[in-house]
Amino acid sequence: MNVEHIGLYAGDSEALADWYRETLGLRVVGRIEKPGRPPVVFLQGAEGAVLEILPTAVGPSPSVEVDRRGFTHLGLPVVDFEKEKTRLAERGVDVWGVRSTSNGWMIGYFRDPEGNVLELVQR
Repeated sequence: MNVEHIGLYAGDSEALADWYRETLGLRVVGRIEKPGRPPVVFLQGAEGAVLEILPTAVGPSPSVEVDRRGFTHLGLPVVDFEKEKTRLAERGVDVWGVRSTSNGWMIGYFRDPEGNVLELVQR
């Protein structure tokens, strides 16, 4: 079995999809558009699961902490942690909680414009 996609509800699905495209380099691999409704946008990197961004009118959830139960973050593999951290900083993205794990990985967290937590990981 594989993970095929991850669903992410957003107050502004189009704007959030644009941020993932422009900031993280994901590409649009599909769209569902219905008259009078914001689009559902499907994004993907070079490989891996698809990120499905769906519109919602429900308000934001309380701040998500990375150590609570349940889904907490989306992991993004990178080849050069420091280079990616610097690139994100140039785009106004603050990477926090940076550390080397006990198995030698480098990790750090940041939030998308709607407050969802993402993790950079260099294994």
